[in-house]
Amino acid sequence: MYKKVLLINPSVAGSYLGPIRPPASLGYIAEYLAAHSIAYDVIDMRLGYRVSVLWRKIESVKPDLIGVPIWSYRYKETYNFIHAIKQRYPAIAIASGGPHVSTLRKEVLKGCPEIDFGVVLEGENTLVELCQGREPSSIKGLLYRDAGEVVYTGERNFTTELDGVPFPKYDKFELNKYLLKEILVISSRGCPFDCIYCPVSLAMGKVLRTRSAENVVDEIEYWYNKNYRQFNFGDDNFTFVKDRVHRICDEIQKRGLRNLDLRCGNGIRADKVDKALLTRMREVGFTYIGIGVEAGNNRVLDSIKKHERIEHIEQAIQDACGLGYDVTLFFLAGSPDESLSDINDSITLAQKYPVFDARFYNIIPYPGTELFDWLSKNNYFLRNYQDYLNDASVFLNRPLFTTPQLDVAQRIDLFRRLRRVENAILRKTIKRKMIKHKIIGFIAAYILTSSLFRYLIRHNKYVRNMIEWARYKFSSSKLKAL
Repeated sequence: MYKKVLLINPSVAGSYLGPIRPPASLGYIAEYLAAHSIAYDVIDMRLGYRVSVLWRKIESVKPDLIGVPIWSYRYKETYNFIHAIKQRYPAIAIASGGPHVSTLRKEVLKGCPEIDFGVVLEGENTLVELCQGREPSSIKGLLYRDAGEVVYTGERNFTTELDGVPFPKYDKFELNKYLLKEILVISSRGCPFDCIYCPVSLAMGKVLRTRSAENVVDEIEYWYNKNYRQFNFGDDNFTFVKDRVHRICDEIQKRGLRNLDLRCGNGIRADKVDKALLTRMREVGFTYIGIGVEAGNNRVLDSIKKHERIEHIEQAIQDACGLGYDVTLFFLAGSPDESLSDINDSITLAQKYPVFDARFYNIIPYPGTELFDWLSKNNYFLRNYQDYLNDASVFLNRPLFTTPQLDVAQRIDLFRRLRRVENAILRKTIKRKMIKHKIIGFIAAYILTSSLFRYLIRHNKYVRNMIEWARYKFSSSKLKAL
């Protein structure tokens, strides 16, 4: 039985994310522990703390279990971090969860012997049962060690009644130290689609599970009463059930929650919105949406099993831009069977409409996906997954595989070209938004698209808040004009 848990969010050197907002995943775990009367505390190392602060925290809290999530990016650093904790406090058990554990399972505990327990997929119930003292072999979704061997207890059924999972209140998180005064809302879990590159369904299940409209707006209202106005929906399928989104909008209006800045930053499917829904969302404060385009023509969309038509995608982009949304388009670059001609179609689409931004991502093949299996079968990998999962990023120009259509040199040149396209689109956006101040807009366009400024936006609290304030004010003024 574990009576006191310390949750530690590890710092990752070079992470593009930075301490933008409190981590929702740990927030959910913390809230679930509290709901089951299990004492916990939290320290987020991304906030710039030295390891000496962590040691003082551990000695003050005196936990008997430490929880450390692991992301694949820089996972070896997290392994070293866990090793350092265990070396200093060998009597404290360590449990790890997160995407890396859910993807690689036993391999993680074999690669990091200091981890005592691995929590696979949704971790709330698994961790609580562990803390309550149940025999590890009886806890589904748990990795543990038995006589030196790593054992997995088998899949746990996914939680279906999400309204019964308390949303994060971040009671022991240092909210004032994050870059944004923004709350990440997760209103659904799971993905029913089978895109060949995406690991989401592996980690969250193929069955889409949703929170009720009332429950979602309860969370928004809770933070609204604490003077929060910015909310970012991190769902993979926020608009999948259109009627639910209409009910969320109705509930927001019914409760008189005004001057909101609501975003779908993780992206939505274009075939799961229409003009009526986008209009209603806009009326209650939605200002920004990302659209997962992935490719610029139907042939490549079919190849990656997107199950979406370019005609639907273009219609959604046109409707969203026409309604005054800031729209970001997400593309993949160098998918299987994609040629330079296909990439040109993506570029043409990215430049066709007055979108806010376009991003062309390097593809990371995750073990368990159809893409990974296809690349392995055809021997197209340039590096093994144990290496590239540690340092690969969608933003880095470092190809992980090759195809007959695009060799290594072509892929490197392609990403350089695509970065220029991204910058050109963003510069055009800034000039358009500052049309009344042409000279200032021209200068700002080049400053704001520089590598230095993009880094500052992601890592400097004051620069990011300045940009967000300007964007919020501009979006609010457009919203009032509707």
